[in-house]
Amino acid sequence: MKTQENNLWYPKAIPGIRPTAWWYYGRALFVSRHDYKKIFYKFIAVGIPLGLVGLIFDNRLAWILAFTTGFLGLTLLLFSLAGLYLQYGHIAPRYFKKLLNLENTPDNITVADIHIGTYRHSYIFSEILPNATIYSVDCKQEPRFSEELAVREVQALETPPTAEHIKTVFTKNFEVPLHANSCDVVVFGFGTHEIPDRERELIFNEAKRILKPNGKLLLFEHGIDLLNYMFFGPVIYHVTQAGTWKQLLTEKFKGVKQSRLFAVNLFSATNSK
Repeated sequence: MKTQENNLWYPKAIPGIRPTAWWYYGRALFVSRHDYKKIFYKFIAVGIPLGLVGLIFDNRLAWILAFTTGFLGLTLLLFSLAGLYLQYGHIAPRYFKKLLNLENTPDNITVADIHIGTYRHSYIFSEILPNATIYSVDCKQEPRFSEELAVREVQALETPPTAEHIKTVFTKNFEVPLHANSCDVVVFGFGTHEIPDRERELIFNEAKRILKPNGKLLLFEHGIDLLNYMFFGPVIYHVTQAGTWKQLLTEKFKGVKQSRLFAVNLFSATNSK
């Protein structure tokens, strides 16, 4: 079931105005509230019984375990808040720049930013590459797509850019409405893991089609590791592992490079046609 916009109390992006870094950070917290609630209930389910045992039976060990559970929960929450800020707040352009530096990308290029309904990446690339033409390729209208509530809320809260050098287009059956060999760079960012496996194959083939010979494929995503677990909790297990991305890129492209900044895995590859 798709999210109804009028059920969301977080302010929707204003059409024609780029949201601030604080807005994106706040939205990341907002759509994560469902997971925070689940994790909170789990800590409560452990901490309260331990506290009651300590209180009723004057059990020192139970008290220690109860306070430890509460302290651990608070620590993980603070760590998550900081981690989301690193990835969605004001310093997030650092990993975009590092990604571009993997291939020494010039700024007077044509970029296709393929995403699942968040225009944040297109805005940031337009700032880092002020002379580039950015095609913001939105996949959110596809009939077979992620039904994850957080994804639907992200999509409901954003509006397409109206900047002259950012042009929004929509996929149909995961086909990109751009000409073959028309882009210097194709970018996949956060949320790419939400595209189902069969459709992911289609969209990466489309990326290969629209890239110029020796054009660059750039990808940044969360991974399954301790740091991302600290940021996102158990829900991180539904993302795609870094090794799987590397294998996919190696099968379709050449010269795959891999790096990392904060908890973000960075990949680049060259079109082999």
